[in-house]
Amino acid sequence: MAKQNPALPDHLVTARQQLQDKIGYQFKDLAWLNEAMTHPSITSNRANNQRLEFLGDRVINLIIADAIFEQVTKAREGMMTRLYADCVDNSTMAELAKDIGLDEAIEAQDTALTTSHKGLADALEALVGAIWRDAGLEAARKVTHNIWGDRLISFAVAEKDAKTRLQEYALAHHGVLPEYTMVGRKGPDHAPELTVEVSLAGQVVSAHGGSRRQAEQQAAQKMLDMMPQASITNLHSEPIPDHQPDKNRGKS
Repeated sequence: MAKQNPALPDHLVTARQQLQDKIGYQFKDLAWLNEAMTHPSITSNRANNQRLEFLGDRVINLIIADAIFEQVTKAREGMMTRLYADCVDNSTMAELAKDIGLDEAIEAQDTALTTSHKGLADALEALVGAIWRDAGLEAARKVTHNIWGDRLISFAVAEKDAKTRLQEYALAHHGVLPEYTMVGRKGPDHAPELTVEVSLAGQVVSAHGGSRRQAEQQAAQKMLDMMPQASITNLHSEPIPDHQPDKNRGKS
């Protein structure tokens, strides 16, 4: 059982109740939630969220990988890996954490620690780990699906994001994948501005975003805007095979 924390300030009690309402799960043992929301910078003799972060990282990895396997039925391993990486990227998890109000529920010595991408991602992992300890896999799976909902659902619908559409265009017309490179970063950790370049067939465009994912999507859309619309519209809607080298090539 998780260690009980001393009495919490009212604003944290309220924020943690709102967090439970938002994710659709009420803890049976609030000590797990309190431990998950205690940043390691709290140095008193209390359990912090590092152990639950370790556990939650593995739980999220399993649940997200399984969801992609179930929903992306025609993609090869390389494409599934990219979808998975997008879901568990620190910037993605930081966005999700803010969406559920988790940043308001964390206790830390410095509020900057609760707004950085890493701090938010770590706390989100700890939250899922705490749910696993409180109620098991199926409860953790349900909450993870709720939190990641839009991203998981998007795998199963026909509408494709800009990166996917650009990849399809690139493979259909050039036989290669677009290449993304992060070329700039400015601003504080809690509100960064990243610059990403995408190159394809000798053309290069750049775009900005609050996360690498956002910047890549913006860059992909700018590149698509430069392409003949008929070429993009006529791409068939079925998922395309992942473009990756043959692992057995060169082996006898």
